[in-house]
Amino acid sequence: MNLLMGWQYLIRFPWSGTLAMLALTTGLTACQLAQRDRDAPSQLDSAASAAQPLKLGETSGELVFEGQQRTYRVYTPKTYRPDRPLPLVLAFHGYGSQGKDLATGSGLNEVAEQKGFVAVYPDGIDRRWNPLNKMLTGVDDVGFVPALIAHMKRNRAIDPARVYAAGVSNGGFLVQRLACETSSPIAAFASVVATLPSQLKGSCNPQAPVPMLMINGTDDQKVPWQGGDLGYGSILSVPGTIDFWQRYNNCPSSVPVKRAVGDRVEIARYPNCQGGSEVELVTLKGIGHVWPRGGSGSSSLLNGSEEIWSFFQRHRLGQERREG
Repeated sequence: MNLLMGWQYLIRFPWSGTLAMLALTTGLTACQLAQRDRDAPSQLDSAASAAQPLKLGETSGELVFEGQQRTYRVYTPKTYRPDRPLPLVLAFHGYGSQGKDLATGSGLNEVAEQKGFVAVYPDGIDRRWNPLNKMLTGVDDVGFVPALIAHMKRNRAIDPARVYAAGVSNGGFLVQRLACETSSPIAAFASVVATLPSQLKGSCNPQAPVPMLMINGTDDQKVPWQGGDLGYGSILSVPGTIDFWQRYNNCPSSVPVKRAVGDRVEIARYPNCQGGSEVELVTLKGIGHVWPRGGSGSSSLLNGSEEIWSFFQRHRLGQERREG
């Protein structure tokens, strides 16, 4: 079966089955391509700000990027005050889905309310994300992300040192690409049921340590634990991706700090890496392609949103990251 025809939460990369599409062959970064869009507030920004006061809870929003209207859902906790900047968590949905679906299915809104951060769920063009170069595919989602961050800072009181990115499946691959950018306004990253595309490995060159959390199931049939050729692109294995980020962050070679959550969840932390960064792997034993959120069912073993926030809050830009 062609995986590109599967259900909405599958990985389903947007690179159309061509390995060459994964090669990053240009010298321009996506952020450079989007610089003008990031620097100038859109007309929609100004109109939205003037039209009505800020609504708390979950609402919708939009901005214009490179001539296209982009939409999103956003959750603002009820404790929000404009004189107290809050952290911002970007959450990227899977292929065939939308931001509102991840807002409902992940439980991240509840954590945002409890812990006090703003969560934004952008919508991909045609319900997908492109973690590649715009010049190859025509959609610059990598450049869109800093434009979205700048937009949110204009419309909410956001702490610029505490901006984070999480994504599931196709959205998780975008997060892995964002972590590879040479300069990023993002302090830490989390990918759920995703790994690093093999062809990005050679061009991945961030200029600062990259705190990276991964949540993967050992029985994932869509993003296999062992990685390999999926027919429309190849990916590193889960251990291979963890090893990549460990080596990039110059993590100590000592045995990781491990803890178990019941019989089927193991969390391995690789702390004390360069610049106070760390790498963490949450292994869901016998679990497939899911964002675990607690409650009932096979994904009840761990609240993935709580684990992601616990990881994020240990890291910030502009200072030595704290261990927690």
